Amino acid sequence: MNTRPTLAPESSTPIAQACSALHAAYAKGWITHRDGNISVSDAAGDGFWISQSGVIKAQLNVAQMLHVPADRLVPGRAITAPAGASGEFALHQLLQALLPAGFNTVLHLHPTHIVAAMFANWDLRVLSEQFPEVTRYTRVGSNVPPLAATSEELARACAASFAPPQSDMPHIVGLDRHGCVAIGHSPFDAFEHVERLEHVCQMVLASGARHTAIAQTVASGIKAAQAIQTA
Repeated sequence: MNTRPTLAPESSTPIAQACSALHAAYAKGWITHRDGNISVSDAAGDGFWISQSGVIKAQLNVAQMLHVPADRLVPGRAITAPAGASGEFALHQLLQALLPAGFNTVLHLHPTHIVAAMFANWDLRVLSEQFPEVTRYTRVGSNVPPLAATSEELARACAASFAPPQSDMPHIVGLDRHGCVAIGHSPFDAFEHVERLEHVCQMVLASGARHTAIAQTVASGIKAAQAIQTA
């Protein structure tokens, strides 16, 4: 099965492309039926559009994208989700306000190997630096620690990872025990950042390579056990 997003023609709206990206994410097994969410900046500059909560993302359509007016992006604005908006609305509100010029998409998914790599204690930023095919196109930020899904605490921690001091904004960050968030010039651009990182995480996990910290801990434990046995 071809799971590459089948994006609409160039004349289609970013909202339609956002729906296509979530269809493709479901086809790849990166989300279950109602998981995952996406937002795209309004083409006319009036805020952004976000996927609704509880809808089947494998069949997401433009009528299920909710408009959020621009006044929600004013710095310091309290985070209050509109009725029906994605549970991760806080995350999207904060990141839409941070998007650099030319970017319009915030995409949140739960890719299996990205989550598995973090569960194995990999720092995705460090992992990605070993793969030039990732670093050539995609900047990976620091992992966000395990925090409650849909919480404002998670949203603010994620926003902090996308705004590192004295460093370029990453294109994607991992949310430990949860998933990842990517930004892009378009829904498919954000999707490609996820696809690229997911691929190398799959390679690392398939190789059996351990994170250095885990390997050192295991080695120390083995040496300690051997010392006890020979004492």
